[in-house]
Amino acid sequence: MRSSVRILAVVVLLLAFGLSGCATSKWNRYELYMGQTYQDGKKQISSECFQDFLRKQVTPKFSDGYTVFDAQGFWGGNKGLTYSEGSKVLMIVSTDKDAELRVDEIAKAYKDIFKQESVLKIVSPVKVEFN
Repeated sequence: MRSSVRILAVVVLLLAFGLSGCATSKWNRYELYMGQTYQDGKKQISSECFQDFLRKQVTPKFSDGYTVFDAQGFWGGNKGLTYSEGSKVLMIVSTDKDAELRVDEIAKAYKDIFKQESVLKIVSPVKVEFN
């Protein structure tokens, strides 16, 4: 009898520890801020070109979904001037361990295709709930 109680206690503890890992997953939010003019600052990246980029570079890597929204970026230059540029923000929320690698591949492709000096990446842990 005592050994059955011990076995039952061990099984309950193992289940509790095992299920506690299933209850939550580590979610991260990845954001890429992508300027909408070519590096020379003279030519805008067309909506069609950007949509093509999403279709070829982003959707295959994050077929579960992502969000894109318009933004306006501002930054200071060397001569005390403030510059502004239209931007697109790509937001991806994922539990995948290799998600950041894929986000980095997207940023590199964007820089190469649209001749960008840089793409801002933000990574932050988030709490995700689907209600």
